[in-house]
Amino acid sequence: MSWKAYKLTFQMKSPLHSGYAKVGNIQQTRLYITGRMLWGALTSKITRLTNSTKYIQVGKEIDRHLRTSYFFPCLDREGNHPILPEVQDYQPGYRVDCAHLKASKVERWLITSYASTAINKNTFTAEEGSLHEVELISDHFLNNINENGININAGDHVYLTGVFFLSKEAPNDVKEYWKKAVKDFQIGGERGYGFGRLSLIADPHPTKELFGCELILSGDDPEISIGENEPILAHAVALNELEMQGIIEPFLGRETGEDREFGKKLSNAKPCWAPGTTSHKNTSFFIKERGIWEAQV
Repeated sequence: MSWKAYKLTFQMKSPLHSGYAKVGNIQQTRLYITGRMLWGALTSKITRLTNSTKYIQVGKEIDRHLRTSYFFPCLDREGNHPILPEVQDYQPGYRVDCAHLKASKVERWLITSYASTAINKNTFTAEEGSLHEVELISDHFLNNINENGININAGDHVYLTGVFFLSKEAPNDVKEYWKKAVKDFQIGGERGYGFGRLSLIADPHPTKELFGCELILSGDDPEISIGENEPILAHAVALNELEMQGIIEPFLGRETGEDREFGKKLSNAKPCWAPGTTSHKNTSFFIKERGIWEAQV
C-alpha cells in the first residue's frame, strides 16, 4: 500500500478547545490539534455525508486509509510559518522558523478562556461547585508581536496547518468525501457553544514533506525522518530503544462505542513522548492510526 500526502491550511473561525488536563476548575488546552481529534471529526462528517449511520465502520476505514499529521497554529495563510513545540534543556517551548521561544511567551499570544457556571433554579444563584473555566486557542492573535523576525498585529487571523495522508487503496466513500468533509469543519471541545469552527483556505495540494521533514510514502504506513536534536511533531509511542529529551504522558481520549453513548468509552492509554520532544539521533517513525508515531527499531 502506498500514499499521497496533501498539505492543508485552515483559518480559525472561532476559538478552539483542544483538551489536555484539568487543574482545579480550569480545563487546559493544548496548543495544537491531535490526530485523534481529526479522526473523530472526520468520522462524524464523512458518515453524515454518505447518509450512513455506520460510524464504527467509517472510523475503521479512516484509521486504515486516511491518516493525518497533527495540526499547529501558523502565522500565515499559506502555512509556511508554523508554531511548533520544541523542548530545549528540558524546558518546553516553541519554534517559529529558526527562533526558539519560551512556552509562556507563545501562550500569551494565543490562549484565551471563558468561564461559566450553572444556575440554581430555586435561588437563581450560582450552583455550588459548578464554576469552571475553559482555555481556548484564540482565532485571532491577542498581542502585537515584533521580535525574532516575527511581525504580527493583535487581531490578525490565526491559521492551522498540517498534512493528510490518503491511501491509494482507499474505498470510494473516503476518496470521494474527505475533501468535502474538511471544507467547513468543526473540531475540539465545547462545540455546542460554537467553538472549533475551521474554514479551509484553498484546495489541499500534494506535498512530499511535513514541516520540513522528509516523507516516505511507498510503504504500508506513511514514514517520516527526524534529524538529530529535532522535535517530534506528534505523540510517539515510548519505547526503551528511543533516546529522547522531553515529556512522557499517557495519551488517551473519549470515544463513542457501539452503544452510541457519546464519549462514554475511554481509549486504551498509551505512554507516549509528547510533541516537542527532541531525538538524540536520527530516527524514522511510522505515522500510524490517529496520527500516533511509532519508531522503527
